Amino acid sequence: MDVVTVCPPWVLGPLLQPTVNATSMRFVTYLKGENTEEKTRNMVDVRDVAAALVLTYETPQASGRRYICSAHAMRVSETVGLVHSLRPDLKLLQYPRKFVQVEDEKRVSSRRLQALGWKCRTVEETLRDTVDSYKAAGIMN
Repeated sequence: MDVVTVCPPWVLGPLLQPTVNATSMRFVTYLKGENTEEKTRNMVDVRDVAAALVLTYETPQASGRRYICSAHAMRVSETVGLVHSLRPDLKLLQYPRKFVQVEDEKRVSSRRLQALGWKCRTVEETLRDTVDSYKAAGIMN
């Protein structure tokens, strides 16, 4: 049996399903100021996870390995601030100004996956598309 494992952290990006998953709800709680836990979060776009899965499936050298699939590591306050600067028109959000420090996630590396040729979207594209998708789905209200 040939097994390859792709391990993503916090997956953001456009919704692919009609329901809201736990990651989406957590992100919305940050944006609405309902959750003010400050920590570094590793994140990746769902489209980049799909590309990593296809890449590892189609690349014989990937055989028998585990791959971390993480694109960005950012503090929650930085992420919320970036969303605010990218989408200042979203007045319905009450961007938190104060955060409570909790334990950071360990920063991880996707070097092995990048060595296979994996590339990821910019954090700006991921966050913009995430918010646009959530708004279209009506979960930002």
